[in-house]
Amino acid sequence: MHKEVTAMELRQTLWSQIWKNKHCYLWISPFFLFFLIFELYPNLYGFYISFTKWDGFSPKVFVGLDNYVALFQDQLFWNAIGNTFILWLLVVPLHTFLALLLASIVNSPKIRGKNIFSFFFLLPNVTAIVVVAIIFRVLFATEGGFINVTLHNLFGMNTIPWLDSETYSKLSVALMNIWRVTGYFAIIMLAGLQQIPRTVYEAAQIDGSGPVRTFFSITMPLMSNVIFFTLTISTIWIFQNIGDAMVLTQGGPNYSSTTLMYYMYLNGFEYFKLGYASAISTVLFVILLLISLILSIVNKRTIGR
Repeated sequence: MHKEVTAMELRQTLWSQIWKNKHCYLWISPFFLFFLIFELYPNLYGFYISFTKWDGFSPKVFVGLDNYVALFQDQLFWNAIGNTFILWLLVVPLHTFLALLLASIVNSPKIRGKNIFSFFFLLPNVTAIVVVAIIFRVLFATEGGFINVTLHNLFGMNTIPWLDSETYSKLSVALMNIWRVTGYFAIIMLAGLQQIPRTVYEAAQIDGSGPVRTFFSITMPLMSNVIFFTLTISTIWIFQNIGDAMVLTQGGPNYSSTTLMYYMYLNGFEYFKLGYASAISTVLFVILLLISLILSIVNKRTIGR
């Protein structure tokens, strides 16, 4: 009886505290409402649709795990996963390193006008994807493209079919992606670098540490949290990015640059297989969750050392 009364008193105390601070909950309620309406509900509904056969018009037909069984037997699905991981390997490590390198240069006390550099860093990311695609189509054109002409004039190289080859199509998308997002992540890196005390670099300079050794021995270890955060965010970016492959190569040739996200789009909005597309979305969520957990574990072990 005493325990029941105590529990009741605790509940009354909790509700009284909530009522007492109701204005605080009122202020934060918009976030939770938007999260429930535009995040949680669509995701749960999409998960439900993954167990159905639906074209968006006719009534839904419950098919259980049929979409998932068909998915894991779909060669194009596995090709899309392979393409996405290849893009990840081509893009994420390189643009993370370049972002840190650019941020380190701009963070130097000898560099003035950091706001101007931040503007130019953000410019590629805020430029419309269609405009960027047109520019890169001109650069990567097989005949008369700026890159091919430059390579031929400087090194005598033969014409490279950047957009028309299954081998080079992913590289073209990767280069475009690196150009678009490196500056954005450089600003994140710059914010992290500005939290490192300047006295650390002054002490390293007194000890005779050069710029290269300082970068690898001081900057990178102290920036490990920011680096792993950038790796996580950029991994999500790559796996959820649909615009680059869509506008630059249309996923071709022969699906060679079709990413998992673009394959989901094709099934959902061109083939009208919404149940199948929702199954792809669920698998994509699981992949991103696993990668994020792995990066988090590696980060903790790295810091623990």
